[in-house]
Amino acid sequence: MLEARSGRCQSGDRIARMGEGDTRDERLQDAWNALEEGEVASALATARALVGENDADVEAHYLAGSALMEADELEEAEPHLRRALQLAPTDPDVHAALAQLLFELCRFDEARVEAGILLENEPEDPHGHHLSALLSERRGEFARAEEEERMAHRLAPESYPLPPRFTSVEFDAAVDAAVGELPAKFRERMGNLAVIVDDVPSDRLLGTLENPSPGILGLFVGTPLPMKSLGDIPAPPDAVYVFKRNLERICESPEELVEEIRITLLHEVGHFLGLDEDQLEESGYD
Repeated sequence: MLEARSGRCQSGDRIARMGEGDTRDERLQDAWNALEEGEVASALATARALVGENDADVEAHYLAGSALMEADELEEAEPHLRRALQLAPTDPDVHAALAQLLFELCRFDEARVEAGILLENEPEDPHGHHLSALLSERRGEFARAEEEERMAHRLAPESYPLPPRFTSVEFDAAVDAAVGELPAKFRERMGNLAVIVDDVPSDRLLGTLENPSPGILGLFVGTPLPMKSLGDIPAPPDAVYVFKRNLERICESPEELVEEIRITLLHEVGHFLGLDEDQLEESGYD
């Protein structure tokens, strides 16, 4: 399973607006800088220490929640963001982070509420419009989603570039071409494996996954070929899913989109054949 992650860019700008020279502020600023540089453990350690010193520290809870999200510890992040919101009910950054978290946890109705509160208080918050686009997609409201995407891009063009869009016919053609470009040893063993294009993963499909993520690019559903036997109980046909709008969102050009379709299909067919990510990389299929 491949997935894409999108989220609000966490920054120390809010901390910098606070009084300079204070030891707490300096620690917060250093922790935000560490988080931006990928030093998640360091940022989280500072955040937890500050929360331990003062449970009413909004910034420390917000930082802890942000660091835990970056570490993919989503359920651990929620109490920190809820506490920050309890202390600062109208803070737009906290609402944005919580909305993003709820979206990634596939709690879409709750995410929609938080995104709505964010945009009600900050109608020109680009991440709020980005989240609204994601949530509109999940309802099949693609015209509204694209309107929200354009708004996010207008407000923050570098953070929210407009994705390339293929028509359904163009995307299906790119998938067919990618199937034709699979290694011969893959194509020979695919048999009747179905390749299904959906805009985004459905709630039903996400509900079958141990670790669901709405941003997945592709997914193999079924029994890997090496695990099959003649005595298997009849089951729904194996299938590889390719998620059109998720793939479009991570790309900046039509050429990149075609390449990402190829990579996604290769990986998911590889999983059908019983290969894991490391084996695919070692075999040069990336």
